[in-house]
Amino acid sequence: MKKGPSPAKKNAVMKGLKQALRNEIDGAEFYRMAAGSARRDAVRQMYRFLMEEEERHRAAILDQMERTAEGKGMKFGRTASARKSLAKFKSPLLTDDLVKEGRQVEGEVAALSIGMTLEKRAIAQFIALRKTVAGDARAEKVLSDLIAWEQDHLDVLMRHYDQLREMFWEEARFWPF
Repeated sequence: MKKGPSPAKKNAVMKGLKQALRNEIDGAEFYRMAAGSARRDAVRQMYRFLMEEEERHRAAILDQMERTAEGKGMKFGRTASARKSLAKFKSPLLTDDLVKEGRQVEGEVAALSIGMTLEKRAIAQFIALRKTVAGDARAEKVLSDLIAWEQDHLDVLMRHYDQLREMFWEEARFWPF
């Protein structure tokens, strides 16, 4: 007879998934607001892309919550094409016009920094949640996939943050090292 997760483990998973859901909703709303206040179309495009990613995460987490509530094992489908598209994502943010306006990118840099904080928080929470399901290979795999998804977002944000910072420093003729 196949035995499911203990009630304590199931409760811990549901609690973690609820927090993850709140993170995705917060992230999507932040990116929506950032897109709405962006002065450049390229910046709006980048934040809309990230908002859509957070909305896909929300749907995936809701699916996991339903499966868990029904006593089914966790399952997460992340296609290879979705991973490739995110890895290849080139933001329209870094244009010649933006370089010319180097000193006016503070708002974009701040929004990228906030986005990185949100993604780091989500990664930490999924790592903690993965510890609560230790021994359940299927659940561990799902959470590892979610961690990778959030890490992909963090990588996109960090890449653009670093490029904007370098452009800003170059414009200001500031070289810290």
